[in-house]
Amino acid sequence: MTDMDLTAATEAAWTSFRGRLADHVAAMAGDDSLVLAVPEALGGDDDAAAPAVLVSALADGLVRLEVVLDARPDRRVTADDVRARLLERLGWPAPLDETGGEHPHQMAERREADRVAVLLVGTLREVHGVPHPAFLAAGGLEVDPGSVAWTPSAPDRPADPGPTGDVVEVPRDREHLQSMVDAAMRVVFPDLRHDADGDIPVRDGESALYVRVLPGRPVVELYAELVVDPVEADRLSLEAGLLNAAHPTWKFVHRDATVVMVHEVVAVPFVASQLRVLVDLFLDDLDRLSGELVARVGGRRFLQPLPPPAPTAEHTPDHTGDHTGEHEPDLVLAGLLELCHLGRPRAATVAGLFGHDRLELIRQIVRLRSGQQGCGEHDPDVVLTALRQALRLVSDGHVEQPTVLSPRPRSVQSSLLGDADLGEDALDLGWSA
Repeated sequence: MTDMDLTAATEAAWTSFRGRLADHVAAMAGDDSLVLAVPEALGGDDDAAAPAVLVSALADGLVRLEVVLDARPDRRVTADDVRARLLERLGWPAPLDETGGEHPHQMAERREADRVAVLLVGTLREVHGVPHPAFLAAGGLEVDPGSVAWTPSAPDRPADPGPTGDVVEVPRDREHLQSMVDAAMRVVFPDLRHDADGDIPVRDGESALYVRVLPGRPVVELYAELVVDPVEADRLSLEAGLLNAAHPTWKFVHRDATVVMVHEVVAVPFVASQLRVLVDLFLDDLDRLSGELVARVGGRRFLQPLPPPAPTAEHTPDHTGDHTGEHEPDLVLAGLLELCHLGRPRAATVAGLFGHDRLELIRQIVRLRSGQQGCGEHDPDVVLTALRQALRLVSDGHVEQPTVLSPRPRSVQSSLLGDADLGEDALDLGWSA
C-alpha cells in the first residue's frame, strides 16, 4: 500500500467513524454516556490518567461534552498550555482558571449531532493525537461494520464444532453464507422458503421479520418494519430515538414513513445457534413494540389488514330502530359533528365520546383521511384535529402502562402466509437436561 493509499484509507475510516458517532449522539437519552478513550497512550499503569473525550446525555435534548487530557491534578491543561490553544481553535472554551481546575467542557443540543461529531473527531486527532479510530476504546463505535470482508477458508479444512455441537465456519462467499443461514433456519422452520428478494420471511402475529444476507460482506441482517401508514408521521424520528434508548440490543431507524427495527450479525465465523437465538429474541420484542408504536402514532402493523371500507355519510342507510350497535361508530362520529357546531371540542370530550378507545379513534381518522367518511358542513381539518388531540390524550395515558398484547407463542410461522404451528419445542437448542 502506498502512502497515498494509506492516507486515503485513514481519512475514509475517520469519515465512517464520524458518521457512526453522530448517529449515536443523536440517539442518546436519559442518563446515557459515552467515553472515547485512548488506553494505548497511557505509557504507565495509572488508568485514571487516560486521555479521553466524554459525552453525557442531559435533559431537554442536551449533551455535555468534556475533554480529559490527563486526569492527574498536576497535569491538567492550563491557559498557557499549547493544548489549550488547540482546543480553543477547535471551538472549546478556554480553561476557567490558570490552575486547570476543570476539564474543558461545553453543552450542545442532540440535534447538532453532526457538528458535535466533527468537534470530537477533531479533538481526538489534533489534541489527543489519535492516528486511526482503531486505536480508540469507544464502546464499539471504533469497529466499522462495513470493513468486515469475506475471508476465504481452506477447502480441505473441516469446520470446527462449537461448544453446543454447532458447526462454526467462516463463510467463503455470499452463496456459502446463504446456504448456512438456510440450514440453521430450517431447524426451526422446516417449510422455509425465500421471497422474491431472496430474503427469509418469518411471521410473528401481525408483524414480519426478514432474515437476509447482505451483499458484499459477511453479515446477516434481521429486518422488520414496525408501522404502516402512520397518522402522526412527524413523530417517527422522536419515536425511533426513544426506542433506541429503551432497547439497545436492536437498532431503530426512521426510514420514509415507517420505523425499521434492525440487527446485524457479523458472520465471521457463522454460528447457527447464535442466529437462532437472536431470531427468537427479535421475535419476542417485534410484535409487542410494533403494537405499542401503532398505539402512539396511529397506522397499522405490517401485516394488519386495512380497515373495511365504510359507506360515506351521504350513502349511510337509515337504521332507525336498530339497536344492535352495529353502526354505533357512525353514530359516535355524528355526535362529534354535532358538538363541532358549539365550537372546537376539547380533547377530553372527544376521548370520552369514543369511550377512550384509541383504535376506534384511529379508524375514524383513517376513514376521514381516505374519503370513506364525510364531515358534512364542517371543515375536515377541524374534525381531524379534534380526533388527533383525543388520540394523543388517550395514547399518552398508556405510555407508562402500555397495553399488554397477547404473548407471542413460542412457535413462529414459517412464512408470511403460513398458518402451521411448529410447536413449543421448535427453538429448543438442546441446552436443557
